[in-house]
Amino acid sequence: MTKLEQAVRQHLRYNIAVNLLDGAFFGLGWGFGSIGTIIPLFVSQMTDSATLIGLIPAIHAVTWQLPQLFMANAVARQRQYRPMVLWMTVHERLPYLGLALVAFFAASLGHRLALVLTFLLLLWQGLGAGFTANAWQSMIAKIIPAEARGTFFGAQSAFANILMSVSAIAAGYILEKLAAPYDFSLCFLLVLAGMGISMFFLALTREPVDTEKSIPERRPFPGASG
Repeated sequence: MTKLEQAVRQHLRYNIAVNLLDGAFFGLGWGFGSIGTIIPLFVSQMTDSATLIGLIPAIHAVTWQLPQLFMANAVARQRQYRPMVLWMTVHERLPYLGLALVAFFAASLGHRLALVLTFLLLLWQGLGAGFTANAWQSMIAKIIPAEARGTFFGAQSAFANILMSVSAIAAGYILEKLAAPYDFSLCFLLVLAGMGISMFFLALTREPVDTEKSIPERRPFPGASG
């Protein structure tokens, strides 16, 4: 067993615990601002365009998947993934603060500007998630051995979905009881709060540096000088 494997085994229970909490609170936050329900409902307050409302999940899918094609090489060169994960994941969480501000000042901004800002923030959020994905998956694959990985992902998904259901119900109550601009503003701030707690637990991950990993030198494009 290598030193890296020994370090992984030493911190396995701890890493499973903090990353389960990361996923659970991420799910809790996500339920207050779901791309499939809350965001389309928010946009429908500003436009009746079925095209714009229908674009919301499509934008998220594309911006989540496309960046992974461009991040694979950079991620593969990392001896430790956590710093990259933490830097990138800020960009999938912080946009909800912007959405809270847009929701609060929507009447002053006007529907057209509020819509533009909303879609720019959704693009930012989706790209942030996409740029984070490869590094996060690589980190999890590194710190959780293959025989425990399936159980971990199943448990994380279960906790995240349970808490997401709870927060979705709470979001419905908020939207029913509070008037604009406090309704959606509060929901988006609660997303930020849940994801902030999630990121706190994510940052506690103990990932050993892989000093034995072979990283090839960067090669210039064919025909480049130097």
